[in-house]
Amino acid sequence: MNHTALAMLAALVCFPILVHANDAPRQESDVQSRVDKLSFLLGDWNCAGRVFAHGKISAHVTTAQAHGTKVVGNHWILFRYDEGKTAENPKPFHIDQYFGYDLNSKQFVSVALDMRGSFSETTPEMTGDSISFDEMTDGKIVAHDSFSKKSEDEISHTGRSLNNEGKWVETDEEICRKTR
Repeated sequence: MNHTALAMLAALVCFPILVHANDAPRQESDVQSRVDKLSFLLGDWNCAGRVFAHGKISAHVTTAQAHGTKVVGNHWILFRYDEGKTAENPKPFHIDQYFGYDLNSKQFVSVALDMRGSFSETTPEMTGDSISFDEMTDGKIVAHDSFSKKSEDEISHTGRSLNNEGKWVETDEEICRKTR
């Protein structure tokens, strides 16, 4: 094989590697710019809300402290939500929810860990200052989580899920006000 053919073969083999390497900074920038759209979750929050009766869960009022921070090289936002224990809410809810963006699927992603286990949700886009994630089980949407920026100092969350009869029911709603 002559030198020209070897050079061409080397260029063909290396070109995809070089293109991929050159895409890495742009891809990181794309992820961070999308995650930045969720920056309204950052900060410390006092939350108040209610859980609606659904399944075996009875209706009750909730209060919570929450904290949102960027993690994993600013590629994710961790939103930690911890309800307070009260007579009306003897088993307070605690959740660590990670929000990010997956370039491969081109979707916003939420991965949550709570006292009952874990779940993940996705959505292809935001609408203004609101984002609604869908939780899928066996290829079927079984829950929605919606987060909205109401102002610089206020965000809201609403949850909905399919009940045993296959009807959508509201599960909870919260308003969080920024403390700092």
